[in-house]
This record gives sequence, C-alpha cells and structure tokens, in this order.
Amino acid sequence: MPLTPAEKIWWLKVVLAILVAFLTLLTQIYFDLSGLTSFSLGIIMYLAFSDILSSMNKIDRFRGLKIGVGAYFLTWLTVWILLYTFFVTS
Repeated sequence: MPLTPAEKIWWLKVVLAILVAFLTLLTQIYFDLSGLTSFSLGIIMYLAFSDILSSMNKIDRFRGLKIGVGAYFLTWLTVWILLYTFFVTS
C-alpha cells in the first residue's frame, strides 16, 4: 500500500528531526552556541523542511506546516536531550 503525500511528509519529518538533533548538538558543542540558539536553529530547520516538503509533494504550505509538527518536535527534543546528556554531561 503506497504512502499518501501527507504520510510521506510525516515520516520524513521524523527522520529529519533525528538528523536535526545531531546537528543542534554539534553546533552546541563545537561552536559553543547556547541552548536557546540551538533551539532556534531547530525551529528554523522545521520551517524550512516543511516548506520544501510541501512544495515537493504538492500540498498546501499551511497544511504541510501542520503535518507532523508534534512528531518532529517531540522526536527532535527527545533525541537532542538524550544526546546532550550522553555526550556533554558524562
């Protein structure tokens, strides 16, 4: 059963959230950015990915912004916190 465009966007946002968590951790460690700056980077990445994925899958931009918002932020924050706890505080 093929995925609908909305399902593709949802799953891509989950995968991208994991990648963005690694990116925000690396910027926080190697460029000595504050947590707030790294948090802002994650939000900007979400907005950019939502816009790109919406146009690629021919979905309304506002609808594309709402698809997977919870999955992205919960995945991104959870992975980022776990990675930070493992690499920085140990």
